[in-house]
Amino acid sequence: MCKNLQSLILSNNRFNGSLPDLTMLTALKTLKLGYNNFTGTFPNFSFINASDVYGILSVLDLSGNHLTGSVTNWDSSNIRSIEELYLDDNLISGTLRVSQLIEQGLVRTTSSVIGSQGLTILSMRNNSISDVMYTEGSIEGITTVIKLQGNPYCTHKNADDGRRCFCQQYCSNQGSLGNQKIIKIAATTSSVSVIIIIILVVGAVLYRARRYKQYLLLQVQQKFEEFDVKPTIFGYNELRAATRDFHPDMKLGEGGYGAVYKGILPNNSTVAVKQLFVKNTQGIDDFLNEVVLITGMKHRNLVNLKGCCLREHQRLLVYEYVDNYDIDQVLLRGENGTPLSWAVRHNICLGVARGLHYLHSLAHPKIIHRDIKASNILLDRNFEPKIADFGLALLFPDEKSHIMTVHVAGTKGYLAPEYASLGQLSEKVDVFSFGVLCLEVLSGRRNIEETVPLDEIYLSKWAWKLHGEGNLMDLVDPRLILQDEEKVEVQRLINIALLCSQDAAEKRPTMARVVAMLQHDTESEVVVLTSGKKERQLNSLQLLSVGKEELTSVSETEEAETSAFNPSSSTRQGSVRRDSDMTVKGMIELSELRGR
Repeated sequence: MCKNLQSLILSNNRFNGSLPDLTMLTALKTLKLGYNNFTGTFPNFSFINASDVYGILSVLDLSGNHLTGSVTNWDSSNIRSIEELYLDDNLISGTLRVSQLIEQGLVRTTSSVIGSQGLTILSMRNNSISDVMYTEGSIEGITTVIKLQGNPYCTHKNADDGRRCFCQQYCSNQGSLGNQKIIKIAATTSSVSVIIIIILVVGAVLYRARRYKQYLLLQVQQKFEEFDVKPTIFGYNELRAATRDFHPDMKLGEGGYGAVYKGILPNNSTVAVKQLFVKNTQGIDDFLNEVVLITGMKHRNLVNLKGCCLREHQRLLVYEYVDNYDIDQVLLRGENGTPLSWAVRHNICLGVARGLHYLHSLAHPKIIHRDIKASNILLDRNFEPKIADFGLALLFPDEKSHIMTVHVAGTKGYLAPEYASLGQLSEKVDVFSFGVLCLEVLSGRRNIEETVPLDEIYLSKWAWKLHGEGNLMDLVDPRLILQDEEKVEVQRLINIALLCSQDAAEKRPTMARVVAMLQHDTESEVVVLTSGKKERQLNSLQLLSVGKEELTSVSETEEAETSAFNPSSSTRQGSVRRDSDMTVKGMIELSELRGR
């Protein structure tokens, strides 16, 4: 049955990979595979190059894919039967040798034998063709319509015969072939001149838009090929349809850097679509660097990036959809109605610790998250935690113990003292935030709570006060019903949380040791404070806890659009950009997902 198929139209789908082998479709006359994600090298047409197909296929559309290669030495002997060839919106480059194609019989002229093979239409708009070569006087005899709008060749200011013919379609002496009507325009009056100027202006605007699209596609392909990662490239219209045109009813949340929407893909799978706020054309490379970085991270306690989308000024990230909101909504706001058990809370802390251990010790180079907090820890249907929001994350030099930053970013109440006051950044910043998070999980309240007695407003300060009084169990969520053996485990976790939230960075354990303590692979250390040290600890915590707002505003981040990491070294996930003063520029948020 397939052998008798004459027309195959598979345009505007998400098919990817190499072009399929269709040599068995011996009766195929029309083949349209446009606007998918197929890859291939131009001009390799072996997927249709067989004696059964040769001489039958007349219409071939491969527009809008990821075809690469050069037209400079195009041997067209295996596609002479094709009459209409569409290769728009690909990544084809080189010099188009029209005279050579005329000699091969691919391009028709007025001198071509009637009934001979050759193209009536050759459309290669919006590629990267830099030049066109032809013999003097040959253009007047060309009857094949060649369309090259949107290529670098058409941007040249000199409007010679070739550019008038191939870029503006003003070819003299072109006959009518089929439905192609070639209009010869003579600008002999002022009114016609005005029309031409308007057409050129509109064409220039359209050209710029097309070229920018090609620039984005080329950036994406080169970056992903360089680091051998293959994130799914979603079409903008696909994500627009999945989110019902980004309808407010589909919005899951919104932060300073963008909004997150629930999306339903055509295969009925549910995703979270992050629409980043982008106010200029800069930051494309930074965005791709972060996509490369997150794509390379695979861990059960890190949110999974499924793919991305670039469209002019749009930056979209597609993440797995997480069912149970986040810790802030489920535990601290009590939106699920039932208080979480001790076992679930312990598993949440252990999962977050494992995720941070992966970032600090198993990722190369290591990654500092910088914004560990309750609203950035998502919970799946089994309450397994997943660290999200890598917008402030940065790659950290292996040879450095710490770096100094100018712009301090993060959320008040979670900031380590040395980072908030001095801008000193190391992995111990994440350790401190983790300690505060554990205190929130244990107590069932936020780290800053204004509805409680004055000495309990700041959770960390209150915890250290209770520690000094020997009443740490007063910190535990009163809704939590504990067995005797569980009380011992709770005390152990409180002790670990205090170890992590110590004032001095060198006193805090690594996340590797935290995981070992939580898994009982090693005994937890005991926190001992002298009276003077205790006073300094409380004063520091009080200073860092003032206010509930985010420390870093959108404008601060936008001041330094350059990312702190640039994966351009031999390591697959990149290397840290080292400024002379180790200043870390602003970051771009990647995720602030809220599952419903």
